[in-house]
Amino acid sequence: MKALHRFLLLLCLAVGVFHTLSAQTDSTDIKPNIVLILVDDSGLMDFGIYGGEARTPNIDRLARNGMMFTNMHASPACAPSRAMLMTGSDSHLAGVANLPEMLPKKFQSKPGYAGVLNNRVQTIATRLKEANYNTYTTGKWHLGHDDKTLPTKRGFDRSFILGASGASNFEAQGYLPMKTTAQWYADGREVGLPDDFYSSKTYIDKIIAFHEEEKNKAYPFFSYVAFQAIHAPIQAPKEFIEPYKSTYKQGWDELRLSRFESAKELGFIPQDAKLNDVFPQFRKWDELSQEEQDMYSMDMAVTAGMLEAMDFHIGRYISYLTEEGLMDNTIFIITSDNGPEGAEYHKSVVRWALRQGYHRDIDRYGGKGYYGATGPEFANAMAAPFSYFKYYTGEGGLRVPFIMSGSNLSKGVKSDAFCFFTDVAPTIYDIVGLSTSATAGYAPITGKSMLPHITDPNTPIYGENEGVGLESGNSSAYFLNGYKIVKNNIPYGDNTWHLYHLPTDPGEINDMASVHPVLFQRMLSEFQDYATRVGVIQMPEGYYAAREVGRKSVIATLKLNSPYLFTTILCLGLFVVWLKRRKKLTG
Repeated sequence: MKALHRFLLLLCLAVGVFHTLSAQTDSTDIKPNIVLILVDDSGLMDFGIYGGEARTPNIDRLARNGMMFTNMHASPACAPSRAMLMTGSDSHLAGVANLPEMLPKKFQSKPGYAGVLNNRVQTIATRLKEANYNTYTTGKWHLGHDDKTLPTKRGFDRSFILGASGASNFEAQGYLPMKTTAQWYADGREVGLPDDFYSSKTYIDKIIAFHEEEKNKAYPFFSYVAFQAIHAPIQAPKEFIEPYKSTYKQGWDELRLSRFESAKELGFIPQDAKLNDVFPQFRKWDELSQEEQDMYSMDMAVTAGMLEAMDFHIGRYISYLTEEGLMDNTIFIITSDNGPEGAEYHKSVVRWALRQGYHRDIDRYGGKGYYGATGPEFANAMAAPFSYFKYYTGEGGLRVPFIMSGSNLSKGVKSDAFCFFTDVAPTIYDIVGLSTSATAGYAPITGKSMLPHITDPNTPIYGENEGVGLESGNSSAYFLNGYKIVKNNIPYGDNTWHLYHLPTDPGEINDMASVHPVLFQRMLSEFQDYATRVGVIQMPEGYYAAREVGRKSVIATLKLNSPYLFTTILCLGLFVVWLKRRKKLTG
């Protein structure tokens, strides 16, 4: 009996030691929660802490308590950026080389050009499931919405997403002639919208609800929130717009100069940097009528209000995580998918929108039904001190804000190290202890982990001989050790390669191709190797995104109105026959 008691006592002690060791192991192996926030069409200098006019106190606080990057590069178009962000692979390898809305139909059957996430890549959510993460997403997905590409099929446990490239922020309404309707999906099924829907509010409502409904709350979580702010149609509740009604009255020329000077004051660019020239196609502010100036400046006020509204709801999420005791072990990553939107929405698209029930009434600015858009001149000003804007591979189209904030990360650090959108996924994997290489059988992860640089900001992310290629919609770039070759497509670009040294010439003004011909040729050769490796396809002569959107919009409008057109043509035909018969009878 004594032997049995002694055995049981030793067994209890052993079990106790085992549990103690297990608890110690678990406590040292606690994985951080990850919140990835993606803003739509926001350039480097739109957030308050980056020098923008909008008040973004919650984003600013995260930046001050973390690392603030000034040299992050995305694709110049949203869907390719989202594909690279979610997978760590080049957009061509992921199947989203271009937006399907902007791609000639004959190219959509080509490898890499289907416009939806293919099965050659895994998402961050899929990989984090390997580490027992709960995975949630809300907002604009734009990587496909069929039974193979919805978030529930790509690693997310819970989702509430907009399947399209854009939509109204207040109701289920499309925003382009080719996208007259918009669909939202909850956990893989199409759903209606709540009565109090406003995109930024509802996306945070839903992400908090996922936390509340989670049964396995002991597991870490990955939240991916992709806001519609500040994609067209630009809309926001009136109270967020009020502070900015006079902010942009001086016009785009003054805003451009103001942001250029702010960039120097904040140390984003050298003090002796030069501001590039305005595109000759642009109108001067003082050439506009007072009515036009009022409307354009109001659109910018709504843009700032939309940013502030988004920041307000991000603050709600931070408060929730804080109250639940989750904030201390949460890493926030905040960025944007490309530079400011410069499409000519104010022409044919707005005319279409007005026929669909949208309005441009300045007395009812910003709210439900308002169709706001920045236009190319204000987009160019918002992109200052850089060149170009969305859809172009000038720095204004590519360089976006990037913030990483959380416990165990450096605080109050500003980094100008070159980094690329494909680096985000492997960085997350590195942080949580997963391999930064692709799983066997999948396309390679082309990005690099930024964790060594985050740990020691003196460590570069890319070495002197490590280049990065990029192509979207016939605009291309290649980065190597501070140098960049770039070819911008028409109508604002010249489809010619140029060489710039970005640290001294961020505005891409001084072409150094003839000064460094050997480097220029080397980078051209390395870009071609990249293009061959990922499968870049040259678009047809005369192609550019806005023209393709316009062509598809005309076709969509004709299809939509075909019954009316048929009736009109039939009536005209009958009228002609009647006239001929009448003439014959009276003749």
